[in-house]
Amino acid sequence: MKERRNPPTEFLYERKWRIFGVMMVAWSMVLLDVAIVNIAVPELQEDLSTDVATVTWVINAYNIVFAILLVSMGRLADQFGRKRFFLLGLTIFTIGSGLCAAAWSVEWLMFFRVVQGVGAGILAPLGFAITVLVFPPEQRGRGLALIAVVALVSSAAGPVIGGILIEIASWHWIFLINIPIGIVGVGLAWRWWPETWDLSAGREVDVRGMVLLGLAVLCLTVALVEANPFAGHLALWLSLMQAAILLGIAFFWWERRAPSPMITPGLLQNKQFRNANLGMLFFGAGAIGSLLLLSLVFINLWGYSPIEAGLALLPVPLCGLAVWPFVGRAADTRAPGQIARPALIVMALGMLWVSFLPSTAADGWTYLRVLPGLMMIGVGMGIGFPALNVGAMGAVAGPEVGLASGVLNTARQLGAAIGIAILVATFGGALHAHMSWFADERIEDAVDEWEIPGPLAGQVIQSTLHDYTGGSTHRFEPEPGFDDEIIRQTAGSAREGFAWAFRQAALLILTVLPLLGALTRTPAQARAEFMAAQQQKAAAAEAGG
Repeated sequence: MKERRNPPTEFLYERKWRIFGVMMVAWSMVLLDVAIVNIAVPELQEDLSTDVATVTWVINAYNIVFAILLVSMGRLADQFGRKRFFLLGLTIFTIGSGLCAAAWSVEWLMFFRVVQGVGAGILAPLGFAITVLVFPPEQRGRGLALIAVVALVSSAAGPVIGGILIEIASWHWIFLINIPIGIVGVGLAWRWWPETWDLSAGREVDVRGMVLLGLAVLCLTVALVEANPFAGHLALWLSLMQAAILLGIAFFWWERRAPSPMITPGLLQNKQFRNANLGMLFFGAGAIGSLLLLSLVFINLWGYSPIEAGLALLPVPLCGLAVWPFVGRAADTRAPGQIARPALIVMALGMLWVSFLPSTAADGWTYLRVLPGLMMIGVGMGIGFPALNVGAMGAVAGPEVGLASGVLNTARQLGAAIGIAILVATFGGALHAHMSWFADERIEDAVDEWEIPGPLAGQVIQSTLHDYTGGSTHRFEPEPGFDDEIIRQTAGSAREGFAWAFRQAALLILTVLPLLGALTRTPAQARAEFMAAQQQKAAAAEAGG
């Protein structure tokens, strides 16, 4: 077997922008495809003759497979070669994109999204790992902050790009656009990337650990994205959550005894790494969940077209991009927790601002009322996300960067699934509560006043509620009079649902604050501590010999 040997660090540092640039192109595609399909749900329903619940699995299939593979693929890349896994992942992702574009039914589209998710799960864990490898210690914080900005812009730009492609072409192009970019990425990586490994890791694969962790993540994500206990699936939800907990306990029990554990003891004992990942879990829940809520507000509540909704979201990534110079300068000198704290407070205030949104979009003034909140959310994401990245990956200075990158990506993905589940449940609960406590009586008064037959009134109510929850492909067109009165009441209830969901998102973001105290080390400090520990080990070994 060929001996593994990493290139000199000077070689990697000299070529950092080439290597990093290719990684970022692939990484941005993977994250775009998490969000880009959200905007295409009505078109997929109509073109593939299906319902919203089935189309949702086009989104879920990708996200679940993506989350399952992140940690195990990060560890395998450390063991068997990061370039090899990047090429494999990007090739599978590109082929999966082509197959998705050619899908002739919703069932085949779901299957091809699984293929796409496999490719994404293989290459995504390499993002942070490659950044740590190619940037010198004194610039590592800037690199980790930059990759977070790329992730933010990609996630928030997904609806914008998707809306434009659907408007000028069709939903097929949200997948076709990946093919030329993927082919170029494979070619450039083949030419420019050197092979690197974690030389301390053996070739033994922790199959049992990977299976236990994969099954635990599968049960948890399916429970979160599909088996909503508030929708009558309580028994299934409880079963899946119990399975996830038991499998998670079994995984950690095995990792403490495995001869070649997938999660190394050093990571488990690293307080800064643990807190940063837990913070990323809550941050992903609030941040990615709120981006979905904003898309739903613009399309379902206010009736924007996909391209209008995408453009309405633009202030979030633009403000995140605007604060990048501040984060880039501070990331290598200031503690990550200090950078993140004020940003997360601003972000939570932005979510509270948006929670006072109008129920209907009568004119441009409606959007201007929520614009300051969108800008605050963008600023908070643009600083908080990079700071948590730096806090997590800055805590890891040894060779296990691929594993650490996989864990961090998994924390973000699980956080997104948890957040979406919580916020959608909050929206539904608040909507129904407002309908029961406030709107029902007013609706009954309107029915009596206009002398509308009960079945017809119920049809109008259900049509408007279906619009607000994304359950229809063609928006209800009200007639003057009774219809307008019903819309005022049902839109008000939907507005309350979104309002309380945004407040819940703000609470999730504020939950991160107590964890930031442990995020003290910069990447340069972590690297210096690691090198000092290595020198002490070498000196002890020499003295013992």
